[in-house]
Amino acid sequence: MKKTIPFIVLLCLCYSALFAQVPKSTKKKVARAKSITNWEKDLKEENSDCAFYNKYTNEQRLAKYPFSKAAKVLAVSYKYRGFGQEPEGKQDESPRRGLYVNNGVLDTTTLIEIKQLSKKQINELTKLIFNTDYKKKDEMHFESFGKCFEPRNAFIFLSANDKVLDYIEICFTCSQNQPSSNKFYIGVLCTQKYQLFSDYFKNVGVVYGTLGKEYHEEDIKE
Repeated sequence: MKKTIPFIVLLCLCYSALFAQVPKSTKKKVARAKSITNWEKDLKEENSDCAFYNKYTNEQRLAKYPFSKAAKVLAVSYKYRGFGQEPEGKQDESPRRGLYVNNGVLDTTTLIEIKQLSKKQINELTKLIFNTDYKKKDEMHFESFGKCFEPRNAFIFLSANDKVLDYIEICFTCSQNQPSSNKFYIGVLCTQKYQLFSDYFKNVGVVYGTLGKEYHEEDIKE
């Protein structure tokens, strides 16, 4: 009997300790659920809208790479070259689709539209890249894009002797972009950024590849 009483007391203490921990665990789950709810509440689409800011002056923007090195800037369009059609293996025939730069030389035979930007147009491009940001900077932001990459437009930066210094390809179909180097990018990808770039291309006279049309059938035409 003497041995039984301590065992019962010990068992009661174990159960008491076990059930005493349940409210704490429940509180943690409730706090975590509230945290997730607040996160979802804070993540609003309008937080990611674009807005223009006078963050950098004209001189400061033009002093940034690649504008600081380029003597000319081109806006171009071309047909999406499709999967597996890389520049290699094209030695015996001229490519008909895609963007090709070989040893710093731009192959213009595949380009549909070529526009050399004026100083005013370059200035507007730097504003779009460097002075466009989220409307609500301190909030959480959306960034949507497709898994595909089917570029039909690019900005190309040339030296005084027409050597390609750098370029960035843009796919409006998939809301994707890809620079040829890791030295620069097209800035904050706020919600309307690709629409703004599409409008920019159209305004300088480059229409193919921009938003508002399906291009897959056009791409395969000879």
